[in-house]
Amino acid sequence: MGLQSVNYYVCVTWLPTIEVSFGVPADRTGWHLAVFQLVGIVMGLLIPVLLKGDSQVAAVVVASVPLAIGALGLAFAPRLDLLWIIVASIGSGCSLVVALSLIGLKTSTTEETTQLSGMAQCVGYLLAAVGPTLAGTIYDITSGWRTVLIMLAILAVAQTAIGIIIGRNKEAGR
Repeated sequence: MGLQSVNYYVCVTWLPTIEVSFGVPADRTGWHLAVFQLVGIVMGLLIPVLLKGDSQVAAVVVASVPLAIGALGLAFAPRLDLLWIIVASIGSGCSLVVALSLIGLKTSTTEETTQLSGMAQCVGYLLAAVGPTLAGTIYDITSGWRTVLIMLAILAVAQTAIGIIIGRNKEAGR
């Protein structure tokens, strides 16, 4: 929950600024942010198909890997910015739905679900609140966005690894 929140809020906060720093006209960056949001909404509506069944690993991979690919693409091939934004938005749109769904799918009782949801969302949104400020600080220190984008990719890889562990068959995980 926390890792997807950081990725989402850093992207929503800084994506236009990142693109402008790579030479993209400011008016185009606004459209790109709209594309990021719209593709994310559509993907969030489609990802539940992969959440069915005993294992949610496929959903975790679809939700996490595109975030890493999109961030690394922007960092190392920024001229293909719209492609990388679309790729990242696929993961971003799926990630929230997967994170929230796993809370209910991997708990056995209403009490467990409530406790896990409260903890996950508290920690998740605390991280989300720190993420954009930390990204701006990293930019100030490094005078560039590449380090921030690499950080987002690393967080997406961590999200993938943790999600695979959580998303395995419930019986196999215990």
